[in-house]
Amino acid sequence: MGWFEIFVIRCLLAGVFAFLISRFFFKNPTLTKVTALGLVMLGLAYLLEHLRKREQGGTNGS
Repeated sequence: MGWFEIFVIRCLLAGVFAFLISRFFFKNPTLTKVTALGLVMLGLAYLLEHLRKREQGGTNGS
């Protein structure tokens, strides 16, 4: 899978999970809160991937 497909999948999953989490934990979730939570989750996904690759010393993550 290429980098664009992975990005799209991560965006979709971050959006779905942000929506669900905001419905559970916020009384009145606004679009701004859901979007901010989705961006945080997407950023954390890339940060954790970077840290995992750095620990393994690889460039392709396998």
